[in-house]
Amino acid sequence: MSLRSRLVLAAAVLLGVLAVMSAILVTTVAHSEVAQLDGQLRSSFPFTRTIPSGHTPPEPPPLHRAFSASHVGAFYIASIAAGHRTVLSTPLGVASAVPELPPMKTTSPRNPVIATVGSLSGTITWRAILLRAVANRGEILIAIPMNHVASTLAALRFGLLVVGLVILVVLGAVGIWIVRLGLRPIDDVTEIASAIASGDRSRRVRPQRAGTEAARLSDAVNTMLDEQLELESRLRQFVADASHELRSPVSVIQGVTELWRVGELREGPAADEAMRRVGRASHQMSRLVEELLLLARLDEGQGITVSSVNLSRLVADVVSQVRESRPDRVIRVDPGHDVAVNADEGALRRVLDNLVTNAVRHTPSSTLVQVSVIEHDDDVELVVDDTGPGMTTEEVALAFDRFWQADLSRSAVGSGLGLAIVRGLVEAHGGAVKIHSRPGEGTTVRVIVPRGVGPRDVGA
Repeated sequence: MSLRSRLVLAAAVLLGVLAVMSAILVTTVAHSEVAQLDGQLRSSFPFTRTIPSGHTPPEPPPLHRAFSASHVGAFYIASIAAGHRTVLSTPLGVASAVPELPPMKTTSPRNPVIATVGSLSGTITWRAILLRAVANRGEILIAIPMNHVASTLAALRFGLLVVGLVILVVLGAVGIWIVRLGLRPIDDVTEIASAIASGDRSRRVRPQRAGTEAARLSDAVNTMLDEQLELESRLRQFVADASHELRSPVSVIQGVTELWRVGELREGPAADEAMRRVGRASHQMSRLVEELLLLARLDEGQGITVSSVNLSRLVADVVSQVRESRPDRVIRVDPGHDVAVNADEGALRRVLDNLVTNAVRHTPSSTLVQVSVIEHDDDVELVVDDTGPGMTTEEVALAFDRFWQADLSRSAVGSGLGLAIVRGLVEAHGGAVKIHSRPGEGTTVRVIVPRGVGPRDVGA
């Protein structure tokens, strides 16, 4: 069942409940009004026992005087003898109306039989009681008109009808409002989803009034579509960059293989040089594939094994290896004193090696590189700082992107995955990596690693 159908059903149920409650209210008020009339009828019983037998007494009898004092204008009272009705009292405003006789007589005032009767003339309804007269062995009819009850119930029904119409109008307005603000955006989202599934990726949900669920829904859907489009764009760029990186070594291997196939490079120095080129190309491809697989494992939350690592010794060891490969560079080290963390030693070694190697590779030989270990209460900070040319704000924003290189000609050594691997390894430890750099002021990379096991640490 659709949401619109559910709303209609809920409104119908609500109206049905209101109708039942209105009927109960009308019935209750009617019973209450009739009970009041019956109480007035019962109050007349003491007077009925002394009604005289004469129809035209020379003076008002005691009962008549009593009725005249307290009940004149309220009751219809008549004495009935031998089929002849003598009217003693008539209610004000209904003098022309004559009530019918109730179907049963009341023989005992303690058990009155009160009935609703019509009129012999007129349309008024009565509550009436027929008593046996003691004096003349006749009957006494006492009735009270129900026009007040009828008017009260008519006014109540009219009021309930007005209230019902108002509620119906309000429900209709609320329903239109809900459909406009709630259901229409859902229809828009459905339409947009169908259009996008058909290939139109430019469609977006129309903005809604701020602060509403529809606005949040449209914003969330549009954000999701934008992120999906960006993700697809990055995936296409990733495939293009990976293809670019693989093109050179594949071309080298393919070219050497083709020369060997046609009979060239069988022996001699040319063959040795060709094999060296094939070895370099295969090593480049192997390194690239290894880095891509590592990034894939990190994306899935895998790839590290946690153990206790002496970070001070690890920093000193990595810097010593870089110095051996670049003895012309000045690298200062402040490793701290036996700083220990729970981490993957191989992952941290790779992080430090990438950062220090990048600092040495992308700065002039006269640039000073400083590597420091800073202890905090809950984490440890690795800082690699250089005084080189630095990077622009745009370059810093792209530094962790895969296959990104500041050298757009891609003549620099490397695949552009180093910093992406650094960020993946650090985040796998539950840490963070930040870069601060300005042109002419150098670059500072800060790696923060928790002392304990991070939230993404996974044993391999």
